[in-house]
Amino acid sequence: MNICWLLLCGVALLLALPVCVTSSVPTGRFQTRCLERHFSLSVKSSFLGLKTRFDFEDQYGLHSLTDQEATLCGYSVIISDVGDLVFRASFLACHVQSKTDTDYHLRLWFVNVQADGEEEVYPLQLHCLLQGQWSPREIVCEENYMEVSVQRPVLPVTSKNQKKGSDGADLAVMFHTADHPPHEARVLSPTKAAALGYHISLSSSHLILRCHYSSPLSYLIKETGADLEIVRATLMFRLESNFLSVDVTVACPLNDAAADGPDLLWAVPLILSPLVHGQFKDKGVRIGMNGQSLTESEFKERGFKMGLQEGRVEVRIPLGDSGGHIRSGVLRGQYSQAMLVDLFFMSQWEDERWTLTQYRCFRLLKTPLIPQIPIFTDNTVPSEGFFSVTLGVFAADVSLQKVTVDGSGDLLIWTYSNQTLSDKDLSVSKLSHPNGSHSYRVLFPVSHPKVIPEHIGGGFKTYSIFFTFSLTISPSGEVLHHHTSIEPSVEYKASSSPKLEGKCTESSLLVLLHHGAQSELQWELYLGVRKVDWDLVKMGGLVLEAEEDYLTVEIPLSSPVMNYGEVTLKGFVAGVEVSVVDAKSLKPEDRLVHECTFPVREFLLCLPDGRIVAVVDTTHTIPPAQPNRTTLLDPGCVPMETDSARALFSFSMDSCGTTMNAEGNFLVYENQISYSQDFLPSKDPLIHRDSPYRLTIQCHYPINENHTVAFHHPLNSSLHLLPTPVKRIRREAATTVSVWNTWMLISMVFLLMLCSWITAYLICKSNKI
Repeated sequence: MNICWLLLCGVALLLALPVCVTSSVPTGRFQTRCLERHFSLSVKSSFLGLKTRFDFEDQYGLHSLTDQEATLCGYSVIISDVGDLVFRASFLACHVQSKTDTDYHLRLWFVNVQADGEEEVYPLQLHCLLQGQWSPREIVCEENYMEVSVQRPVLPVTSKNQKKGSDGADLAVMFHTADHPPHEARVLSPTKAAALGYHISLSSSHLILRCHYSSPLSYLIKETGADLEIVRATLMFRLESNFLSVDVTVACPLNDAAADGPDLLWAVPLILSPLVHGQFKDKGVRIGMNGQSLTESEFKERGFKMGLQEGRVEVRIPLGDSGGHIRSGVLRGQYSQAMLVDLFFMSQWEDERWTLTQYRCFRLLKTPLIPQIPIFTDNTVPSEGFFSVTLGVFAADVSLQKVTVDGSGDLLIWTYSNQTLSDKDLSVSKLSHPNGSHSYRVLFPVSHPKVIPEHIGGGFKTYSIFFTFSLTISPSGEVLHHHTSIEPSVEYKASSSPKLEGKCTESSLLVLLHHGAQSELQWELYLGVRKVDWDLVKMGGLVLEAEEDYLTVEIPLSSPVMNYGEVTLKGFVAGVEVSVVDAKSLKPEDRLVHECTFPVREFLLCLPDGRIVAVVDTTHTIPPAQPNRTTLLDPGCVPMETDSARALFSFSMDSCGTTMNAEGNFLVYENQISYSQDFLPSKDPLIHRDSPYRLTIQCHYPINENHTVAFHHPLNSSLHLLPTPVKRIRREAATTVSVWNTWMLISMVFLLMLCSWITAYLICKSNKI
C-alpha cells in the first residue's frame, strides 16, 4: 500500500510540473560564433517566448543558474542593439569542458517558455578552439561581471592542492580597499569571499577571480576623466614553508558614450594605473563590434577613428554606422535618436611584473537622445495635378499611424488601419532607404473637393495646407505628433465655360462658381428651380462673396432651398441642386448635385410634406432619463432609433397625438416627448423612481405656404446653427409635491417615535419612584 501511495504521489508530482517539449534546433533561429576567449550565441528576437533561460550540463548533471550565479560563473545575457538575445560565456566559465586548454566545449539547453506555460527545450553543443595563446594575465570587463585570470605554470600542482581546490586551507585572498591603509587589508578564506560575491577558482591551467559590479569590497576612482571600478586583491598560497602571492586586481571603466557632433564618442585611459606595475610598454589597441575586432581596412571604410587625447584612448564611431543601431525617442516633444553600439575594445601592454597583459572590454554603448528635425519636402509638380510631400528620415522603429490634412475645408484623414483609399483621396506610401531608414510620401489631387484655395487670381490658385503626422515608436509605444504646412501656388487657365464646385463646411454648404477672370459669358445661377437673386439671398440666408474669377455662395442648413435626405443619430444628409445657364439662350453650362453629411447632437426638422423629425438628448435630468423609454403623446409612438443618450422620432403632423392651433398667420403643430417613469411600491402614486422628463416640440407653418421647411437647432448644441432653440417645457410640480409629501411623512413618523420614547421614559421613572 505504501508503494502504491508513493506511485500516486509521483504521478501527481509529474502532472504538476510544467510541460516540457524537447525540440530540434530550428534553422536560422540560433547563430553561434567563437570569439577570442568566449563562446557567443544569439537568438532571433522573433523566436523569443514569454520567458527564456539557459540550463547547463556537465559530468555532474543539469544545472539551472540564477542571474547572480550566472554572473559569478562567467555567463552574460543581454538584448542586443537590434533586439536579439545574445549569450556570451567565458572559456573559463563553470561547466566548460577542456582537456588541452585549447579545445573548449559547452553543453547547454535553451528553454523557451510560451504564453501557455509550455516549455520548448533546445539542446545546443558549443565548441570553440582557442585563438592565439593565453597571456600570463588576462582581464575581461563584461556587461555584468569583471574577471581576471592568471596562468598557473608557476604554481606546483600536487594531489593535496587538487583535493583541497579553491577551498583548501593553503589558499587565502587579501582585499585592499580605498578607505583602509595597506597594512589593514582584509584577509578572507575562499569560502567567506564567495559569500561576499567573489568567485575564486584554481584549476590546472588558470587561477581566476570573478565578481559582479558594485561588489562589497570594490571602490571607484577617476582617472584621466574616466570612472573606474577597482577590486584590488592578492591571492596567497602556502608552498611548504613559504608563501606565494599573486596579484589578481581588476579594473573596469564605467563611463558611457557621448554624442560629439556626428560621432559616438567613448574614451578609456590608455594606462590603467591600478593594473600597471613599473614601466608601461604599449603593445597595441584594437577596436571591434559585436565581440570581434575590425581589420584595418574595415576600420577605415566605416569611418571609425581612434586617437590618444590627454592620456585617453578616444574611439569615434559615425552615428548611423551599419554596425550600430539607431533607436528613436521623444525628447521634449521632438523626434530624437540615440545610437547603440556593441563595442569590443582590446588593449595589450607589458610592465615590470607581467610580460604581457591582455585587457578586453565588452560594452553595449548608447548615446543620449539627440533631437532630429524631420525633413519636410514639397515635391508638388503642378502639371501632374497632385500635391506631393515627403517627411523623413526616420529609423526602422518608427511607424506612421495617422496623417491629417487641413486644406481650409473638411479634414482629410489617413490612418494605418485604413490604407486602401481610392485615388481621389489621400494616399500615403513608405520610402525605404539603403541604410535601413525610411520616409513617408503623401499624395492627393490638386482638385480634391476638400482642399479650398486661399486665393484665386492672376492665373494662379494659392493654397494653405496644414499637415499633422502622428507616429509611434516601438517597442516603447511613445507617440510623436509633427506639424508642418505648405503654401503652394498652382497655375491655371481661365475657362470661358463656368464650372461648379461643391464644398462642405462645419455648418453650411459652399458652392463655388468658377467663371474665369476674362470670361465674357453672361450667366445666371439657380438653386433648384429658383434663380439666385437678392430676394432669394435675403429669404434663404445666403452669403455671397465675389472674387476676380469665381463666386462663392454659402448656404446655411436652415435655408429653404436646402433639401434634406436621410436622418439618423449619426447625422443627417442635406444638399442642393445647382445649375448655371447662359443668360441669353438659357442653355445649361454646368450642373451640380451637392450633398454633405452633418453630425448633430439634437435638432428639430419640420418638413413641407407634413413630417416632423426630432432628435433629443435625454441626459439633462439627474439622473438621466433612458432614451429607449421615451414616447410621444401617443404611448404607442416610440423612437425609431436610440443610443445611450439620444432618441430619434419621425412622425406625421396628423399622428401620435399631435395637436394643431392657429397663431396669427401660422399653424402650430405640437407634440410632447416624455419619459415612462417607474413608480415606487407605495400607496402614494406621486412618488417616482425616476426624474421627470417632458419636452414640447412645435412646428410653425405659414397658413398660405405649405412648402416652407424649418430647421431648428438647440443653443446647447455643438454646432450652434440657429438662434431659435427647441422649446423645452419641464413640468416638475408633481415631483415637487411628491418630495414634499415624502418629507412630511418622514417628519410625522419621527415625531410619533419621539413622543412614544418620552412617554415610556416618564412611565418608567414614575414606577421607580
